[in-house]
Amino acid sequence: GIPIPSNLEGESFLPLLRGESQCRQRPIFWEHQGNCAVRDGKWKLVYGRCEEGDDDWELYDMNKDRTELNNLASQHKDRVEQMIQMWKEWAERVGVKPWPLHPIPEGEKDWSNLPWLW
Repeated sequence: GIPIPSNLEGESFLPLLRGESQCRQRPIFWEHQGNCAVRDGKWKLVYGRCEEGDDDWELYDMNKDRTELNNLASQHKDRVEQMIQMWKEWAERVGVKPWPLHPIPEGEKDWSNLPWLW
């Protein structure tokens, strides 16, 4: 293979493919078309730009709520703020670009979030 850059973030999931157990020690972050998330232990914080007018982050206990039906953000405000800050620091570190990448003309819809209507 090729050498892995020393500044590359992430962890290999090769042990899982080999049938070995793996326990994540650090948070995992992601962003896709303005949808953002942090997974830290049992907690998952998500921001979905899909809901018009809903700018709130949502917090889920993934040990108890794998289907993300019970938003606990209002009950754990300190945890939410901590995880938002973690996400912002990660986004700055890796160069996440604000969404949309190009301004959407007035009266136009952001079709990137509605691919079934293309």
